[in-house]
Amino acid sequence: MTRTGKIARLPLAIRQELNQRLQEGEPGKQLVEWLNTLPKVNAVMKADFEGRPISESNLSEWKTGGFRSWEADQQAAAAVTSLMEASKDLETAHKHRMTERLSLALTARMAVEIRRLDSIEDGPEKARLWRELRTSVLAVRRVDIQGQKFNLEWEKYDDRVRKQEDEERRLLEENQRPKMTPEEKQARINQIMGVD
Repeated sequence: MTRTGKIARLPLAIRQELNQRLQEGEPGKQLVEWLNTLPKVNAVMKADFEGRPISESNLSEWKTGGFRSWEADQQAAAAVTSLMEASKDLETAHKHRMTERLSLALTARMAVEIRRLDSIEDGPEKARLWRELRTSVLAVRRVDIQGQKFNLEWEKYDDRVRKQEDEERRLLEENQRPKMTPEEKQARINQIMGVD
């Protein structure tokens, strides 16, 4: 969803700093004063909002919209980080492919949504959201299982190729050994048997 409010139009770095200051509990009035002193903010207000400064009402709207989205993204990022740290041993044992990482990020985001749904009042809307989330979780799980099957097939293929390469190498080495004449063979047998 594209946001069009005053704060949403500000440069990303300013929005990031604002979000962090909101998260730390800095008072709204102080934040509005800070924003309105920044030259980049004033340039946006002049260009897009006829020079009207940011108000506490604008900040309040941002808190319930853009800031909440940012918080959800932060929670998802923290969940992914936590999952990645918890699976360090697995990560070293198996190099993750891009789709596996995306699946992990999606799963982490779903975990955040499940926690959020706990705070929603019971009713038809909550039931609908649960159904959608359940369907999404099942779809991700299905893809994970297909990925595991693919990995197993790939390992089997690797084993077959490796065995074939070993056999080709063995045959090549055998063919590169010099051939003995019948007299050389008899001399070698006599040497092994200790016969002069």
